[in-house]
Formats: sequence, structure tokens, C-alpha cells
Amino acid sequence: MTKRPLLWGLSVAVALTAPAAGAQQATTPAVAEETDALTDKARQLYEEGRQAAAAGKWADAHASFLAAWAIKPHYQIASNLGVTCLKLGRNREAAEYLTRYLREAPATKVKERQSAEASLKEALAKVASVTVQAAPAGAEVMVDGVAVGKAPLVDPVFLEPGKHEIRARLEGHVPAARPITAVAGGRETMMLQLERAPSAQVGGRVDTSIPPLSETPRDDVRTAVLVGGGIAAGAGVAAGVILTVMANSRASEAEDKRNRLFAQGYNDSSCRGMSMPGCTDLRDTVYAKVDLSNAAFWSFVAGGAIGAGTLVYGLVTSKPVEPAPGVRVAPLLGPHVTGLSLSGQL
Repeated sequence: MTKRPLLWGLSVAVALTAPAAGAQQATTPAVAEETDALTDKARQLYEEGRQAAAAGKWADAHASFLAAWAIKPHYQIASNLGVTCLKLGRNREAAEYLTRYLREAPATKVKERQSAEASLKEALAKVASVTVQAAPAGAEVMVDGVAVGKAPLVDPVFLEPGKHEIRARLEGHVPAARPITAVAGGRETMMLQLERAPSAQVGGRVDTSIPPLSETPRDDVRTAVLVGGGIAAGAGVAAGVILTVMANSRASEAEDKRNRLFAQGYNDSSCRGMSMPGCTDLRDTVYAKVDLSNAAFWSFVAGGAIGAGTLVYGLVTSKPVEPAPGVRVAPLLGPHVTGLSLSGQL
């Protein structure tokens, strides 16, 4: 049986980040209570990272641990991430992961914590540690334009040696920023106090009045609907024209194939039910022409409907035209009155 080609109409089609933190020794086996806290996929990636670390493949181990962390930010993964970052020379990240591990890991893990503290000490000797205090609470803290959290920050900010800028911002407040030159092994505390943004002053007093609402948004919406409707209607008509041209092309192609079959002694009746290549090709071409014609018809219908709806909307939402100001003068004549009559609108 010959399958008819399927024609689909027009369609309109109108995002994985992994957070950072701190970590311990990559080759330390995870205990049952730790792996049970992970999802199956995170556990699989975690084990792959441990195997790669045991083989000294630190880049592969880092990739596996980071993928597991994106699924489940567990402190044990943070420990392994910290060590792999340290092996790869990513000292700032190592300090972040190891700090988080020491903050979240249970105190009962004495040996693991001691190992993590030793690794953290090694990382801190190569980066600067800055305790950022920003006020008021809720202010967003940024380092070199990258957000690192909101005040109060739980952990210090770790910086590679060199020049940096630490900034804090909060809606309704003036942003505060301070440059800093980080030194390997250095420790510093920075305070960023945000002041309220000055309000508009009117005659020396704060203006707390609410400005009147403008009718511009309504006009903008009406304009957007009219323009969008016009574009959609035009697109429907344009699609109908294109599909009609394609249907006509298929019709001409089918006529040529039919003439060739007639020249060979075949006709529509003799082709009916036959699966000869020539007859099959002719039927497929005819079916394609019918599908294209149907699609063109409905494209014209959709474009016309959208255009009509847009026109009606434009008429319904149009503003009435106010009469122009004018004055009409007429004489008054009567047995008891003589003068002029004034009427009109100013």
C-alpha cells in the first residue's frame, strides 16, 4: 500500500547551571548514610568520580563530581570537589567547596574533617579570604560583576591574587562598591553600608504623591494588537499564496506524469489499484497536490479570520471623534424681539 505524504502546517515556537561551594579527599569511600542521601544518578556520577580520582584522572573526576553536585549538592560531593579542584590548581573553588564541607559535615567525621582542614589550609595559602559584611540584610553581593549571594553571607569570599571589585546593591538604595587587591594567603574584612536612594524633592519636602495614571499603556496595547493582528493576517495570506503555488506546481507535475502514462498505453482506470512505479508516483503526486491545496485553503481562511477580527477590534476600541469647536450666529426677528442668536460649542 502506498503511503500518502503527510503535510504539517505552520507552527510557531515562541535552559543547567551548577552552583559552587566547598569539598574533602576524593579517594575517601562514601559511607552508606551519605550515598543513601543521593539520587541514583548522582550516586552513579559520584562513584565514577571516585574511580577517576583513584586513577589520578583529576579532570574526569572533577567533571563527574560537578555533574553529581548539580543534581544533589551533598556535603560529601563538596569534599571530593574541593580536592579535585585543588589538584587542578583551581584554588578559589577548592576553598569554597572545602569551606562548605566543613560547615555541613557532621562533627563525628573526625578524620574526614581533619583531612578537609588540611586541604583547605593548602588552598587558603594561595588565595585571599575576605569576610564581606553588607547592610541592610538582603543586599546582593557581587564580585567582579558576578553575584555570590545575599547579605549576610554564610562564608567568606575567596579571591585569586590580583585586583577585584566587591559591590553590594539593593532596590531603593544607592549601590556601594570597593576595590580590593587580593594577596595570596591574606585575610580581610570589608563592610559595605548601603544608603537609601534620595527621593524626588518638591519645595524642600519629600514628594509622596502618586502620579496620575497615563492612558498611554492602553493605547500601546491597542496598537500592539492591531499591528500583531495585521502581521498574523498577512502571514496567513502569504502562506496561502506560497502553498497555492506549490499545489499548482504539483498539479502540473501530475499532468506531465499522466501524459507519459497515456503515451505508454495506461490511463487512470488502468492505473487504479496497480502498484507499478509510474502509477504509484502519479498517485503520490496527486495526493501531495490535494494536501497542499487544503493547506492553502485553510491558510487563507485563518488569515482572513485574523484580519477580520483585528478590524473589528480596531473599530470597537477606536475613540469617538469630538466635534470641532464652533459658533453659529442667527438673526432673531419678531414683533417684540430683535437681535442675534448665538449657539455652538467652545
